[in-house]
Amino acid sequence: MLKRCYRAQESLVRYWAQQSVELCADIDDESLIEPKMAVEAAIERMGQDRRVVLIGASGCGKSELLAGMVGCPVLARVHPVHHYLRWRYLNNDGNAEHCRFLPEACLSGMELVNTRGCEQPSVAEAVAPLLPGADVVIAVVDAREVQASPVWAMMEPLPEEGGPACLVALTHTDALDAEHTVMLSETVRNLCRERLGRSLPVYQINPTHAALAEDFGNKVVAAMESSSGGLRAAIRETMKCGSDLLYKQGSVLKARDAVARTDSGFLQGIEQEIDNFLVRQMQGVKNCVLNYSAAAQRSMPRLIQHLKRSLGWFLSPVVLMRLEHYGPASENLYYRLVLDDVSNQQEELDKQFVVSCGGHWRSVRPRMKQTLQCEIGDFPAADLEAELQQLRNRLQSSLYEPFRGLKLRSAFTSLFKSQVDWMHFLVVCFCIALIVAGLLGFLAFDELAQMMLVAAGACWLLGSLIHFLVVRKICLLMRTSAEPLRESLTEQLDELVQDMIVSRVAAYRRLYTEPRQRVAAYETSLAPLQQRQSEIFRQLRSAAPRV
Repeated sequence: MLKRCYRAQESLVRYWAQQSVELCADIDDESLIEPKMAVEAAIERMGQDRRVVLIGASGCGKSELLAGMVGCPVLARVHPVHHYLRWRYLNNDGNAEHCRFLPEACLSGMELVNTRGCEQPSVAEAVAPLLPGADVVIAVVDAREVQASPVWAMMEPLPEEGGPACLVALTHTDALDAEHTVMLSETVRNLCRERLGRSLPVYQINPTHAALAEDFGNKVVAAMESSSGGLRAAIRETMKCGSDLLYKQGSVLKARDAVARTDSGFLQGIEQEIDNFLVRQMQGVKNCVLNYSAAAQRSMPRLIQHLKRSLGWFLSPVVLMRLEHYGPASENLYYRLVLDDVSNQQEELDKQFVVSCGGHWRSVRPRMKQTLQCEIGDFPAADLEAELQQLRNRLQSSLYEPFRGLKLRSAFTSLFKSQVDWMHFLVVCFCIALIVAGLLGFLAFDELAQMMLVAAGACWLLGSLIHFLVVRKICLLMRTSAEPLRESLTEQLDELVQDMIVSRVAAYRRLYTEPRQRVAAYETSLAPLQQRQSEIFRQLRSAAPRV
């Protein structure tokens, strides 16, 4: 009788193979990805329905034979309305046109395909895609019309190896005389060799005879399980893939055991190399501070140039109106200029630091892999650069302290405000002279009006000259403020730069945190993982079906 065998073994193998897959998450090793995917694919193939397809001409007895093999008469009374009909146990793909339910528990996980008369080209064309994926193809041949059966043409494309198991069921043999019946099986075998190039098992079946049909069903089951794509083969494939995965897991755990037993002196040696790296970095603190503090003097010419453009060369009411804003604006601009200079220097130093760290990382990676069996991967330059950016931001915010300590804003503000009185006086005199000149000209006192215009021009020229001298004085005074700022930066940047270098090396040191933690975790997690891997391997081996 048709049935799906090895259900208990299939369930056990699936469970323990799935356990080996879940163990990969706890071991967490990249080398397990490929064998893990192989196990998952094997589990999926093992769970697929076992397909049995019956093909033959109309009236050859396909439905009766299928009903006899299953022991369910209803199959003989329901014929395919369209090209084929799929019988399944409590499993429907939603296609009511081709799928029917069969309440036979022994058929759980099987798919029985009954076809219409395959002599019809449309039926043969629709059924052909089902044959390569079948486990067993039963060619039902009417003994009275062996040569004319359409099954030979349908089975010609099927490969001899790696394809479905093929059986030939001869029906209606009772309509032949005894002499023809005796020679019939050998005749069909010769026909198979002639048409298909191989010999197929041939059985004379009476579909209405329950015992014979059930015995033929047992032969179908045997053929299905002996084929390369049978359930037993799928179970063994899953067991093999699971065993390969477990062997790989055992190798990883064995390597970790060796790592756990390794002296921690290697990691201490890496720490010492980083400490030596820090010492070399600290030796350049003095030069770095001097370069940073010199930014105060390098930025002052740009500040003065900008200030000259803002103040202009001539006295004007616009400059008078803006004087109160020049103090804060000058300090902010000076701060930004110094900040940009320092930031550019620090960014260049950080690039050199990243290059140095990358070289050290590449020298450590093979040693780490060889000594501790730990793959630390490529140098995470992006992570280090992100932390260095945060350190630069912290340094930039700390640079404002010297500016606030020297009170440059108040000094610049008082310097510009001291110019308000004389500018205001000359601008008022200039405006009054222009107004008087206009009134006198309106009253036709042209000579007096011209004299007032000359007076207004004299006020403007005098104010412009004074403005020019004052601008020079302001620029000289501002240039002298660069030296106190440089000294203040030198004093405060020494500690900031040291902290910057220590933090920068600490950021690089943190990149080794994960490898250190991984190696340290081996001691606590290794024994349970080894015990679990061994138990899964033992259970998987014992669950496989015997030959």
